[in-house]
Amino acid sequence: MGLPSPEQLAELGKQIAKQGQLCHGAWEKFKSVQAALRAKLGPMAIQQAATHAISAAGVSSGVHVGVAIGGVAIGTTLAPIGAALGPWIGAAIIANQAGKIFSLYDLKADAQKSRAGNVDYTCRCGACASNIGYVIDKKERNAALVAISVGTVGAATIFKGIHSAGKKLYSKLVGQVRPKERVSRDLVTSARGGCTAAMGAVFLLSGSWSLTGDRDAETMTTAVAILTSDDGWEKLRSLW
Repeated sequence: MGLPSPEQLAELGKQIAKQGQLCHGAWEKFKSVQAALRAKLGPMAIQQAATHAISAAGVSSGVHVGVAIGGVAIGTTLAPIGAALGPWIGAAIIANQAGKIFSLYDLKADAQKSRAGNVDYTCRCGACASNIGYVIDKKERNAALVAISVGTVGAATIFKGIHSAGKKLYSKLVGQVRPKERVSRDLVTSARGGCTAAMGAVFLLSGSWSLTGDRDAETMTTAVAILTSDDGWEKLRSLW
């Protein structure tokens, strides 16, 4: 299966908005949210233990509790997220309907044409086309560097790493937000605001997609965790 359909992502958007209200915008950390979603979906014993521990502790009824499973802290906002969004992932994995878009280029085109209508994945914020375009450009520049490095024993990639580290240090010293961080934050914000184009970009960047075959549970879990965690943008940034 390919990308979740626009209708599926719109439904997910409604559930995310509801979860945001329930936790008053105080989202848990990415690893904790991912653990909760895995616990809801996964058959592994440790994941089942997390589900049972959360349920036994009474988190679903609003009791303040912290549970540690496999070294990962499961906090108070986690059980509602796992309980509400876990089933969505399960349904989306086996759904027959898939989106028609399978690349960032298509999502960018849809975002650009959103104001004119008649698109699959829409942009409400007006920034998705620019942000997705930046991701595309960055990925293409990185691919070009890798290609060059094949013939230069990795020299270009090494230089890029040194240059990037220098820019990170400078940005930290002067308090600047680097473009990659800004775009990652913006995509998550736009997705939470109902832009299915931004949501689609997050899903595409979260793993490998194909025209055939079942959707991968881990990729779906990663994408949803990015959209429902306080530091999800950091995970998204690491993926491109």
